Amino acid sequence: MKTRWLVLLLLLSSCIDRAKEAIAGPEPEGGGTLTCKQIVETCDATCSDPLCLHRCSPQGLPDARAQHDALLDCGERAGCTDEACMRTSCPTELSACIGPE
Repeated sequence: MKTRWLVLLLLLSSCIDRAKEAIAGPEPEGGGTLTCKQIVETCDATCSDPLCLHRCSPQGLPDARAQHDALLDCGERAGCTDEACMRTSCPTELSACIGPE
């Protein structure tokens, strides 16, 4: 019985890893080159679902990726689906990403 649970756990772990890879998408060769603001303006603007938004992060430079991920995480925690909610709920993350208005 323990062996079945172990096998099931390993299969589940593998599925979770594949799901994370699918969400993140492939990393651009040589890493991304965009700032966080550029990710929002060029990639996020074309997205209509959260999975697409998460696939935008790898297009950024390392700092930009971290800022973009923090912005997305905040928006998800707050349940945001529009810019007004992001401005109200995630002002610190938004400012770090796109700068002051």
